[in-house]
Amino acid sequence: MKLILFVLTCITIALIATACTETVTPTNTPTRSTGAAPSPSATDEFATARANYAKNCDACHGPKAEGGLVKVNNKQIKVPSLKAEHAIKHTDEQLTKMITNGEEQMPAFKDKMKPEEIAEMVRYIRKNIQGR
Repeated sequence: MKLILFVLTCITIALIATACTETVTPTNTPTRSTGAAPSPSATDEFATARANYAKNCDACHGPKAEGGLVKVNNKQIKVPSLKAEHAIKHTDEQLTKMITNGEEQMPAFKDKMKPEEIAEMVRYIRKNIQGR
């Protein structure tokens, strides 16, 4: 009886080991290759801008970019909405300059973001926040 249990245990372990190491080909992938793998930016072209917004802008402008009254350094300030008409009227160059150098109570981000990240942020604001 012990021998039968031992053999069955060995067979069970062998089957489990085989099943765990078996490679299954996914059935939902296309069979044709385009020659190039998609880049990570193709899946979300604004991934970096979205992360930079969360890190640098969200605290004041808010997750929906609607601004409002915010307390910064024990001082209450009114932060403009990035969806408001005045923000939409700014040129890309003006937005770039504001983000880079700051303006009024907004801090400068030239030391926190690279120029290409600032340019991507402007595109992100235009497309994802302002819908332009």
